[in-house]
Amino acid sequence: MGTDNKSLEEENSEKIERFLKSKGAELVAFANLEGIKNVPPEYQNSILIAIPIEKEALKTIYTDDQTVYVEAMKNVALKLNEIILEGEEYIKNEMHYNALAMSRERVAEDFKGLASKIPHKTTGTRSGLGWIGRCALLINPKYGASLRLSTILTDMPVKVGTPIDDSLCDDCTECQDACPVNAINEEKWNKNRKREEYFDANTCFEYIKKEMQRTNGKSLCAKCGLACPYTKEYLGIDTGRKDLIKEIN
Repeated sequence: MGTDNKSLEEENSEKIERFLKSKGAELVAFANLEGIKNVPPEYQNSILIAIPIEKEALKTIYTDDQTVYVEAMKNVALKLNEIILEGEEYIKNEMHYNALAMSRERVAEDFKGLASKIPHKTTGTRSGLGWIGRCALLINPKYGASLRLSTILTDMPVKVGTPIDDSLCDDCTECQDACPVNAINEEKWNKNRKREEYFDANTCFEYIKKEMQRTNGKSLCAKCGLACPYTKEYLGIDTGRKDLIKEIN
């Protein structure tokens, strides 16, 4: 117990959060993953870090050239990877617990079926950072679908958040309406629902591949995430039912 009566979990959480934010993480959240499929039994806790895509990059999604957005996505992915690897070493060497960063290299094999064995979105909902939208993206009240995520698994005691088990999208269908290939249906996520019940990942992925080929790597689509009212609010866009293209241009 610390001298200021903080629990070990609180002290650990505050220390690693300070470190990760000093390296560039915008948000840090903690979860217990006991009972979650594919989680190694020696790593029952998770530390999720998140960085939002820059606003100006997001605004190019409805333009003919998404190069700025594509490059922003790449840069954030590289930054997240760097931070979690540094976090792993910090936990091991400075805090003296075990840790496993879910780096790009380590999870590469997970995506053969277009799904990671331990999705960052799962650690996101378990930590209370957000819920899964119909578009299968993590939705955060402040940043909408603009966050990019990465995870460190650990045996370190941490102060975990309150899990979110059900969608908070209510009757909103903005992402569904924006999808150019009808990969999103009217069903809403909950922790027991499989992704294919509300989102067709194969149809989405095939369209993105075609867009990348058509534009020589300058377009990823991403219209669903930008259509989310929470993302619009992050961008300072009126969330009334106005034409999104006119709102951002």
